[in-house]
Amino acid sequence: MSLITILLIIILITIGWAFYRLAKKYEKNKWVYTLVGVIAFVGVVLVNAVLYAFFSVISNNIDIETHRFIAFLVGVLTSILLHFVLEKKWLKGKNVEAEEAINEIGES
Repeated sequence: MSLITILLIIILITIGWAFYRLAKKYEKNKWVYTLVGVIAFVGVVLVNAVLYAFFSVISNNIDIETHRFIAFLVGVLTSILLHFVLEKKWLKGKNVEAEEAINEIGES
């Protein structure tokens, strides 16, 4: 196995694990959100590869290894951003439910 393949497997496992734990923490469907995180990473890497192929005139100065590294980096950053957006959204929803419960207790 090449170093790139090992790096890809490690990244995919880490992203899947992070999204699994996030979904478990907020009591969402764990496997769906694990797949969402992994597919977000793979999708960004594939889009980056397609863009590299179509815009080879622009990217003549960049070799394939550098572009691969940039694609992995952009994919990881996209997954991290998606993770934080989901966590913020779910945390906001969880706080609203807690405030409603507190208000109901105060009324009775």
